[in-house]
Order: sequence, then C-alpha cells, then structure tokens
Amino acid sequence: MSNVAGAVLTEYPEAESILVTALQDTGYHHAGKGFAILGKYGYRSSLLLSDIPYYRTALFDFSSFLALAFFCGLSLITLFFLHFYRSQKKQEMLLHSLLDRYLSEDASLIEEGLPTGYVFNESFTDTLRKLGYKLQAKTRALAAERDDTKSLVTDISHQLKTPVSALKSCFSMCMEADTAEERSDFFARCALQIQKLEDLVTVLVNISRLETSLISLKQESVSLSELLTDAVNTVYEKALLKNILIEVCPLEQTAFSSELPDPAAEKISDTAFYLDKRWTCEAIANILENAVKYSPSGSTITLQIRSFFSYVQIEITDQGIGIPKEDYNLIFKRFYRGSHPLVKCSEGSGVGLYLTRRIIEEQGGAVSVKPSVGQGAVFIVRLPL
Repeated sequence: MSNVAGAVLTEYPEAESILVTALQDTGYHHAGKGFAILGKYGYRSSLLLSDIPYYRTALFDFSSFLALAFFCGLSLITLFFLHFYRSQKKQEMLLHSLLDRYLSEDASLIEEGLPTGYVFNESFTDTLRKLGYKLQAKTRALAAERDDTKSLVTDISHQLKTPVSALKSCFSMCMEADTAEERSDFFARCALQIQKLEDLVTVLVNISRLETSLISLKQESVSLSELLTDAVNTVYEKALLKNILIEVCPLEQTAFSSELPDPAAEKISDTAFYLDKRWTCEAIANILENAVKYSPSGSTITLQIRSFFSYVQIEITDQGIGIPKEDYNLIFKRFYRGSHPLVKCSEGSGVGLYLTRRIIEEQGGAVSVKPSVGQGAVFIVRLPL
C-alpha cells in the first residue's frame, strides 16, 4: 500500500487529499470500482498471499525455517534420549557388577566410592552403602564364627587326646597284667580315666551348646540364699575332705544402696532374682570349685554379699595360690590354665571360668577378679536385680 501511495503521489501530488480521504473511508464506497480496475490487471478479490511473488518468497523462507527448526529439535530430542538410554544401560551394568561383587562377598567398592547418576541417586546410593556395610559385618561375623569353630575343634581334640591316650595305656597294661591284683589296679585307673573323659565331654558339650545358642537361659524367680546354698552344696564334699571352711557373711549395705533398716537389709538375701537357677548356680560353683582346689587345707573361703542400687555383688575370697595380674583377663578364656606348678599338676580342662563368664554375662551380669588383701584371690560376681 505504501508503494502504491508513493507512486501515485509522485506523479499526481494534488491527489494527496483524495488518497488520504480514501484511506480513511471506513465504508469502502469506492471498493467496487477499485476491484473492477484491478481486475483488468489480474488482481481479484479471492487473491491469496501465495499468489503474490513477494509473499510467496517470504512464506517459502518461513516454511523452510520451520522445517529446519523442527528437524533440529527432533534431532536434539533423539540425541538426548539416545544419551539417556546409553547412560541408563551403563549404570544398570554397573549396578549388576556391584551386586555380583556383593554376592561374592566383596564390598570393597564402598571404600573405592560408589558411582553417581540417574540410577545411582543419593537415596539409592545410601541404601547400597548400608547394604554393603551389613554384608561386610556379616562376612566378618561368618569368618569369626569359622575361626571359632576351627579353634573349638582344635581345642576339643587337644583336650580329648590326653584322657584317651591315658585310657588306651591303662587298657594295654591291663591286658598284659600278670596277676589279678594288677588287673584290678589298672581297671580302677581305667574307670578313673573314663570318669574324667565323661566329665570333659559333658563340659565340652555345654560349651558348644552355649556358644551356638542351643542352651537358652530361662529366667525364673530365685532367691540369693537359695542360689548360694545350692552352689556351696556342690563343692561341700570336696571342701570337707580338705577341711576348708566356706563362710557366707551377712549382707552389707553400701553408700550407693537405698537406706534400709537392718531387718529389711537381711531380707535382701531372699530378694527374688530373675535368673536361670541351674546355670547361675553352676557359674558360682565353678568359682568355688577352683577356690577349694587351689586353697590349702584348713583355710577359709568367704562369700561377702554387698547390695547396690541395681545389682547385688558377691565377693568370693580364698586363701589359695592367687592369680598373677597379667592373667586376670586370660583366666576367663576358653581352655586357659595358669602357669603355677599347682595348676599344672592338678586335674582340669580350663573351661570352668569361661563358662562362668558366659553364663553371667548372658544374663546381664559381670564377673571379674582382683588380688586378696593377704594370700589368694577375690572373684567378684555382679547379679542384676
């Protein structure tokens, strides 16, 4: 329109007012005449923009641009999804590799660093790390269990070797005995070795059952006086043979216990504990048996009871050979025996105190040892109230 107006006004400047009036004519009073004149030159009312060369070129250029933009966009989307697919496949392969390493008990990738990405997001990586730590813990536990089993089998075979060899020797000598008196003597030695072997097997079975949780400690109501009476009765005969006095001192209140009048304090010895009576009695009896075994004839073994706020403490004091300080922790290990000559020449398997520690600790208590003021040792057993 501006091109037409410029051409007309250049030739006919006086037609400016007419042209402006026509442009401002909203009623299009001269449109019919205009279409009739333009029709002579090929312009019609149904003329499309694409019929005009200028607009046709513009539309072609615009369409080409749209096609190019669509192709580029489609290519970018295709490349993005292709990259995403390859990345996902790569991380899936890493995940399979990681799980395979976990299945082979190899969790070293935790220290090396887990991969990151779409699959390995922060939450998923944290879960894998927890799984790796749990597998490591279970692997260590299984390795420790295998080592303990191997050690237990080795210890059992070593412990059984001595009485079996002695029994074999006694039978061999019995077969070669010349007189009935000699055979009778060797038969008595065989019976003694069989009894030792039976006792040892019983102890070893108890150890294996306790360590594999086949023995379940059943809590029941039991009084302290009843518990100590049963434990003392277990070793009473052996103590009587050595003229050893076992003395139970009255209960002593500590500064940490509640302030109770004397009658109430005396009743604490009959306070109900929730413990396994049989095994707890055996644990205390094991300490008393060692005290009788390694104490001289005519000595005294004292049981001192002390009451605290949350537990009762039993101090078992003997006048025996004592325990070196460096052995305080070793004596509670399985099959450990001290280096004292009296220990070397005495019968024993070295499992009594080990069983005592396991039984007491399984029930929430504790056992320890300290030197006596004079000669001997003091074993401290703490039983939870």
